[in-house]
Amino acid sequence: MKTILLSMLVVGGVLVAAPNQNMQTFSNFDVNHDGKITQNEFQIRQQERMKERAKLGYPMKNAGNAPMFGDMDKNKDGFINAQEFRNFQRTKMQNNFNQGNGMGMGPGGGGMGKRR
Repeated sequence: MKTILLSMLVVGGVLVAAPNQNMQTFSNFDVNHDGKITQNEFQIRQQERMKERAKLGYPMKNAGNAPMFGDMDKNKDGFINAQEFRNFQRTKMQNNFNQGNGMGMGPGGGGMGKRR
């Protein structure tokens, strides 16, 4: 049922029209714009992001769950390319949806996530 709903939303353009504002883009991490993310670029951007969120007063309770460089560098070549980045984010979005946190509605998914 979730797969059908997700397919309808993608086809309908709902997910495209309202992207997750917390999702980072490849270019956010590719600081020198050479088409790949090094571990150094990744760590710098993560630290900057944490500082930005702290300034906005957002709690850092999930900082320990932040993705690691190795989680994205699937081919273990020491770089994250755009495809690896997209694949990781797609998997992350799907996992959030499957856990009932889809569509930016927080825990429970507003009735579209887990059944209780």
